[in-house]
Amino acid sequence: MGRDMASHSMVAGIATRLDERPIGARQIWVLALVQLILMIDGLDIQLLGLVTPVVLEEWAVPRANFGPALGASLIGLAIGAGAGGRLGDMFGRKRVLCVATFLFGIATVVAAFTNSVTEMTIIRFISGLGFGAATPASIALVTEWLPRRAQAKAIAFLSVGTPLGGLVGSLALQSLLPALGWRGCFILCGVLTLAVAVIVLVGLPESAAYLASRGKTRRASALLRSHAGVEVGEHEFGASATAMQAAGDAPRDTIVARRYLRLNIGGWMLFFSAQFIAYAFLNWAPTFLTMAQFPLQQALQASFAFNLLAVTAAIITGFLVHRFGSRRVGLVAGVLTGISVVILALRLHGATEIPSETTYWIVMLAIAGVGIFVSTVIAMGYSLLTLSYSEQIRSTGIGVGLMIGRTGGVVIGLVGGVLLSLAGDQTWPFFLVLLGLTVMILAGVLIADRHIAPAQ
Repeated sequence: MGRDMASHSMVAGIATRLDERPIGARQIWVLALVQLILMIDGLDIQLLGLVTPVVLEEWAVPRANFGPALGASLIGLAIGAGAGGRLGDMFGRKRVLCVATFLFGIATVVAAFTNSVTEMTIIRFISGLGFGAATPASIALVTEWLPRRAQAKAIAFLSVGTPLGGLVGSLALQSLLPALGWRGCFILCGVLTLAVAVIVLVGLPESAAYLASRGKTRRASALLRSHAGVEVGEHEFGASATAMQAAGDAPRDTIVARRYLRLNIGGWMLFFSAQFIAYAFLNWAPTFLTMAQFPLQQALQASFAFNLLAVTAAIITGFLVHRFGSRRVGLVAGVLTGISVVILALRLHGATEIPSETTYWIVMLAIAGVGIFVSTVIAMGYSLLTLSYSEQIRSTGIGVGLMIGRTGGVVIGLVGGVLLSLAGDQTWPFFLVLLGLTVMILAGVLIADRHIAPAQ
């Protein structure tokens, strides 16, 4: 316990000094560079899905046989998030972020030279490991470079990096794909990723809080001075450093500590449920809408609206959490997600003809509502998990939460088609499951006991 208390004293002192100063240009640079990484991450994740029709035509592969290649990155992402989070706490946020970025950059380039579904599946799984490992390390790094007043807003901003990268990629590929082909697009994206990895290696600082927690006070002091304008002499770490040395090899903080029990259960419940619902719409919205007689063009419009509003809502969530606290934001967003799901289910049930204009707008608004409110829950969850664990296990906590959340995405990818087939042409089993997941969101918010308090 002596080592943990000393480490906490050091990090609390750093946080206090950061709180006393305005945010500087180098701290904004850290935020901007990490967001760029997450955007490229999002582009890489969705790249194969965006070019799938071209790949299928070139390889003469049936659509049904291409599923493993599309799902491999999600499975790798889930595993990578859990492993990368732990590695970030063991070896440093910057080191893991660099390795992860190099990994998925190289894998993206290699994917351009594949010639079979099996080869693509293996490479995309490796890419997913890199995607997953980058996120927890990057969020922990940015959080520890910012004052507490800006942390929830920054986390919400970072949470939209991946979907925003997908949106930018879908627009860019409209001109790049005809000019470069799908292989050229993979090479370009991979080379861009590797270039950013070099910038991270050279220009991104390690977390001073992480270094201080490891007793590396000299490096922590130098980085605080150069990147945040904070003068913290090594003598100010003296008492805590002495206590850490005296504590020797005393047990360090762990994610399975009893005090994190309710946070773990509640946070994991709401992350799994919210990601399940989000991926249900990302993967299956065109399917369940066309089942209800919506033209494909309208179904694609709904999917675009879902993505766009989800990104917007996530950014706003940071301000809401700061103003009202995470518990209140989570409960309100969970209830409104459930209401939107019910409206959508009732309006689509029993549809046998092309929808009227009134039905079209009600369905569009309901889908927009799900996009807004479930994205709010996810962004709130990022803030909750990031700010509720100690710096010693912060990256691990984020990584495990992301792993469980991505598992929700994998599960709905596997069972979504089954749910939409249970009642013939009716969609009610699908939406009944989603409604149950909104109840799990609310239960998770109520179970978690380390919520972010509203601003005073």
